[in-house]
Amino acid sequence: MSERLATVDNDFLMQENFSLKQQLKTKEQLLQQKSEELQSYLYTVAHELKTPIISMRGYTMLLQEFYLANLDGEIRNYLERIVTNLDQMDDLIINLIDYTRIDVNADECEQVNTIDLLHEALEELEFLMHQKDYEIKISPDLPTVFSKRNLMLRVFTNLLNNAIKYSKDSEHPVIEVGYAPGEIFHKLYVKDNGVGIAHSDLDKIFQIFGRLKNKKNTKGCGLGLVITKRIIEKHGGEIWVESSRGKGSTFFFTLPRRT
Repeated sequence: MSERLATVDNDFLMQENFSLKQQLKTKEQLLQQKSEELQSYLYTVAHELKTPIISMRGYTMLLQEFYLANLDGEIRNYLERIVTNLDQMDDLIINLIDYTRIDVNADECEQVNTIDLLHEALEELEFLMHQKDYEIKISPDLPTVFSKRNLMLRVFTNLLNNAIKYSKDSEHPVIEVGYAPGEIFHKLYVKDNGVGIAHSDLDKIFQIFGRLKNKKNTKGCGLGLVITKRIIEKHGGEIWVESSRGKGSTFFFTLPRRT
């Protein structure tokens, strides 16, 4: 009798576990569907906004071209500010469209030397770095990672660009790129001695339009770290930051090993 009850209980538990797994799978599929719908909607909105922006820029430039000589300094300034804001809107839209298109297929990935990527990223940021004497420290044991090369280049470019933007005016800026090996995941980091982030704001920086206000009035669309997070997660990794106000920031990210 006890053996029969044990068998019944075991069968019941197996059915319950199967049911829970099915429910979880269904919820995951619904979340995936909603996410894809949101990405599609975001892409459509961003794409549709490009046409009026192009039109506004065109008319503004015509005003500057034909009437600039007859406009006083204040009106000229207004027109320049309109063009600047249109450029920022255009940059935001381009980044939104890029965000919706980020995807990683294993067939598109390859073994990528991260030191080579870093040097390429630094070349892209050369102009910004010439504005101040930045000290760059690169760990010699950075790994080769299985990834989509152009997207991984963007990760390093975004993280380095973020460190440059938020450096302190009063302190010699130092940016360090390092590596902490693990058995299952590669763990890399980009560390700076910049203005840092308040603890209460750490959860905002990876959200869309979550760029924090700062005393340096740093320009940007607020999507650099959001795009970086999406790229890392599409590769099967994670990204997080450790920071405090005035004491710099360290951005860690992981990527699965491939043997």
